[in-house]
Amino acid sequence: MGSRCFPERESMDYKTLFIVDPVKNERLQLAKFIKQENFTVLVFSGVADCVKRSGLITSGLVIFVLRKGKNEVRNFLKHVRDKSIHYIFLLTPDVPEVDLEELREKGFQSVFRAGNHEKVREITYSLLAPDGLMPRTEKPHPIPIPFIGVSIPDVEEST
Repeated sequence: MGSRCFPERESMDYKTLFIVDPVKNERLQLAKFIKQENFTVLVFSGVADCVKRSGLITSGLVIFVLRKGKNEVRNFLKHVRDKSIHYIFLLTPDVPEVDLEELREKGFQSVFRAGNHEKVREITYSLLAPDGLMPRTEKPHPIPIPFIGVSIPDVEEST
């Protein structure tokens, strides 16, 4: 049963994803690139923040941007305990490779590698919306705009 403020809440089918990147501009750009009407995107500067601060919000997907010295696979392994959700590792010039087999051997069931934002979006949409994205809802304008039939008279050229 939905609350008074959000009576339609039960019928909403939102997916939550986390983006972990220490570079603020980059994580915001990635969030804007991936955003979709029925996705909730939360951004974090570090994997420790993602694990500690997410609280009651559970994620179906975590996008982990690899950065030398800040966001490396060892930091990921140190903090992440939930091995059942999807993880995408976005490669950067700092860290151009990640060993997915090693992660699978450590119990992570669903790990992916992406080389650019387009590939991240493609993997994200295939994991969170396998049947395709829902069409955007069209809401009518709150104030109906009347159609005013204005005709422009033909202007005759005077010579």
